[in-house]
Amino acid sequence: MTTSDPAGGLAALHPRLRRRFPQLEQDGFGNRRLHLNCGAGTLMVDTALEAMGRSARLLNSLPGEVTPAERATRDLHVRVRSLAGEFLNASAAEEVSFHVSATGALFNLALGLRSVLRPGSRLIVTDLDHMANISPWEDIGKAYLDLDVQRAGISDEGRLDAEQLLSLVDSRTGMLAVTLASNGLGTVVPLGEIIGRVRAKAPSCLVCVDAVHQALHGPLDVRALDCDFLVFSGYKVFGPMLGVLWGRRELLARLKPYRVETNKDILPTKLEQGTLNIAALAALEAALEYLLWLGRELAPGEGEKSARRALFVKAMTAVETHDRMLSRKVLTGFRGLDPERFRCFGLADPERCAERVPTFAFELKGIPAAEVKQRLWDEQAIQIGDGNHYSAAVVRHFKKASLCRASFAHYHTAQEARRFVESVKALLAFS
Repeated sequence: MTTSDPAGGLAALHPRLRRRFPQLEQDGFGNRRLHLNCGAGTLMVDTALEAMGRSARLLNSLPGEVTPAERATRDLHVRVRSLAGEFLNASAAEEVSFHVSATGALFNLALGLRSVLRPGSRLIVTDLDHMANISPWEDIGKAYLDLDVQRAGISDEGRLDAEQLLSLVDSRTGMLAVTLASNGLGTVVPLGEIIGRVRAKAPSCLVCVDAVHQALHGPLDVRALDCDFLVFSGYKVFGPMLGVLWGRRELLARLKPYRVETNKDILPTKLEQGTLNIAALAALEAALEYLLWLGRELAPGEGEKSARRALFVKAMTAVETHDRMLSRKVLTGFRGLDPERFRCFGLADPERCAERVPTFAFELKGIPAAEVKQRLWDEQAIQIGDGNHYSAAVVRHFKKASLCRASFAHYHTAQEARRFVESVKALLAFS
């Protein structure tokens, strides 16, 4: 394993890292399976599972300064907030807050922005987004903040229509809410270019990024993105159901979130409503430490001396390269399927893998998505998703009621990608 060959290093690590996911080859009921529904949540790494049970035995519900359990809980809060900040390349740990989910975080943020966004300001959402980054802005933005909420559309190849989005930007534009990678199609949005062009037209426009679906596929860097807020979820980075919100410190200080009187108006806790889920925090810490382990294993010896941020980048860069290989394998296999009977929605050219993550929305024409899901499970022990995947605007764009979705993670192999394609081929052959 060498630092110059991160993809090769990750492949060489597969025998060990795959053993760290107890439900990878069989579910908790003992059923053999190939789990290809990472878009609905990745599998949890072993140490995250263990951390949840350990926290219930040892930690307190609330942090404190007196008893050992209180102090241990306080220390956990500090450690996991710091780790999440370094995962995102935040300027300070105080810019990170924890929520019941990413959706909950965005609703909290939308309510808190009542002190920042002026009535009549324009707020732009996109049809490419998960509804978590649409509904809070449409519901709260329109009903409570009196904002002019507009939607940017997508193209037939499943990309964000950047030109149409930019046509909506004017001097009144106060916020853009946009995804980094589509939960429904796997399309990656070139945010560096888009944010720059938006700010050229509206310099004070705030940008809120939904990074939930990108978080498991590549490095996140809030400073490089030049965004103002960003969310990701623990259950998409091999950990628990937990939403993580980052925001620029100066903006967070201006927010007026809904909170109980006793929750003081100070960072980092002002946005956190109620007692935090200690088991989830412990599991998130373990999941992020797994990524640090991955970074160290990719560069033995050297990794021990590396800063945590550098290890996160090393690990997630290797993951990104590996996931592009998986995308290429799947899309190349799709090309061998009958186009009259099979369709992959979104970017389907294997040469454009850098523009997507290994998440594939597809249909077998004439077979309902629910039936495809059932048959892949019954006949091949492959678990996929069906429905709108909370990307309702995407599904509506393609005039479908439901789509199949297979979504991979870094613990999957090239052989499993081929097995999936061959299973779809077999289903077509016997339908």
